[in-house]
Amino acid sequence: MNKKGKTAVFMIVATLLNLVLLIVFFVLLFILLFALLPSVFPQVMEMQSMSFILPLIWFAGSIFLSFFVYSKLIKWASARFDLENKLAPIFTPKKYRKERGE
Repeated sequence: MNKKGKTAVFMIVATLLNLVLLIVFFVLLFILLFALLPSVFPQVMEMQSMSFILPLIWFAGSIFLSFFVYSKLIKWASARFDLENKLAPIFTPKKYRKERGE
């Protein structure tokens, strides 16, 4: 398999990993915010603003956490397995396109 094929497989697997991370953080934050938080702090759920703030924290937090963990994992894998030499660059800077014939 050439570099472009390896890059395509890597991007598909990385995208699936990102989706799995998003689902995991989505479920974990749901449990934390809507199951554990009211049992520990019952007065929090009585506040009117919490009906807007908790879902916002839930959605934004799960997206942020999945992106953060995903980026750290990709950086670690890139350094650990020397992926820069094994995969084709996804985006080539304009100054190098002419040299490569793109």
